Amino acid sequence: MLIGVLRKKTLAELDMALRRLDASLYDLLELRLDSLEDFSPQGIAALRPPLPVIYTLRRQEEGGGYPWSEKKRLEHLHALMRLHPARMDLEASLSVRDIAALRVVSPQTGIILSRHYFASTPPDLDAVLAAMRARAPEGVIYKIAAMAQNTLDALDMLLFCKRSGPAVLGISMGQAGESTRILAPVYHCGLCYCPVEEASAPGQIPAATLRGTYNFASLNPRTAVYGLLGDPVEQSSGHALHNALNKQHGLEAVYVKWPVRGEELPGALERLHRLGVSGLSVTMPHKRAVLPLLARLDEAARAIGAANTLTRTEQGYTGSNTDGEGAMRALRQAGTDPEHKRVFVLGAGGAAAAFLHAAAPHARSIRVFNRTPGKDLPAGLRSLSWSDLKSSGEADLLVNALPFDAAFDFSALSFPPGGTALDLSYNRESAFLHQAALHGCRCLDGSAMFREQAMLQRDIWGL
Repeated sequence: MLIGVLRKKTLAELDMALRRLDASLYDLLELRLDSLEDFSPQGIAALRPPLPVIYTLRRQEEGGGYPWSEKKRLEHLHALMRLHPARMDLEASLSVRDIAALRVVSPQTGIILSRHYFASTPPDLDAVLAAMRARAPEGVIYKIAAMAQNTLDALDMLLFCKRSGPAVLGISMGQAGESTRILAPVYHCGLCYCPVEEASAPGQIPAATLRGTYNFASLNPRTAVYGLLGDPVEQSSGHALHNALNKQHGLEAVYVKWPVRGEELPGALERLHRLGVSGLSVTMPHKRAVLPLLARLDEAARAIGAANTLTRTEQGYTGSNTDGEGAMRALRQAGTDPEHKRVFVLGAGGAAAAFLHAAAPHARSIRVFNRTPGKDLPAGLRSLSWSDLKSSGEADLLVNALPFDAAFDFSALSFPPGGTALDLSYNRESAFLHQAALHGCRCLDGSAMFREQAMLQRDIWGL
């Protein structure tokens, strides 16, 4: 269920926000009444929300805005309960007696018992939950929201939710915790808080994005989870592509993005496997580093020395590589078959190795130019130095496999007029393709290759 969160300073502003609300986006509304400067139970009773509401009156010590005494807040909580909201959010710091007394006022009102940790994630979430259950042992939703310092914190939160049962709502706040919001219907009770206007907590995702991009309404505990590992991952559009295809084909599957630093990669893979994540895309800088962590490699990943596709097995993840074949498909679709072409490749990293593995059986000749010459590459190739470019003539197909931030003067290249220039990167302005266009080359960025390699990944995953 998507919960639209509204917090305003005055009842008049709150009333106006409710009037202009697009109620079709949400299932519930949370009214953050602790933000009101003119708090009045009578004024709140006069509001006409278009959806069932959660009332929240959080004190300042717990991240809220309620400015008066705790005694006054308890009086106001009882007054709000007498309005019989669908749910009431109560802090777990309330006494057992106070919680029980509030439940008596409106037995039909659901209770969300919450704890918030705004600096970090507690090391023992199970102990936190046990203490909360001692205060309200039944018939409530236990909400734990904690700041995620990294993706490992978010994955630990999802694992905690998975083992704790459907009455537990676990949220990792911050950008690193976005997956805990998207995957709410898969791993816990399914409640997800969304900003109606301004966000009330870091990492909240708009309801329109959750519904439109992630097909949130169709997610459930049977949904197969897939995702991307990399650092960074913000630039990738894989989530949009895969989730659109999932929706188009009516699949119970969702694809999310996990930013993972190098030192976090082993821990992330172990947690993802325990979560049952069915498949993973791997992007820079982990395509090589992931290999020792895998249960097995297919022929392409072994030959290339890099994996961009992981598939879950009981023993671990199997590594594959679809980058090279994706590039071949993209070139052929664009009318540039590498067959019998002279090919120059700039760079000798994982992207170049994948391209070489796929192109070498077809090309007339291939030369690889790199800052470090003599590097062993697939198909028995070795990299040449940048200086060798000057004496190598022209290529029919010139491929840029350098990292986007590599310092290289593309204006010094000999671009073949009428030839083809392919940049393996995408979604960024390419200085390489800019120079190629000035010389009359046919220019292709990596977007078509990206789509084709993603389609090959889906074939491997059985989607």
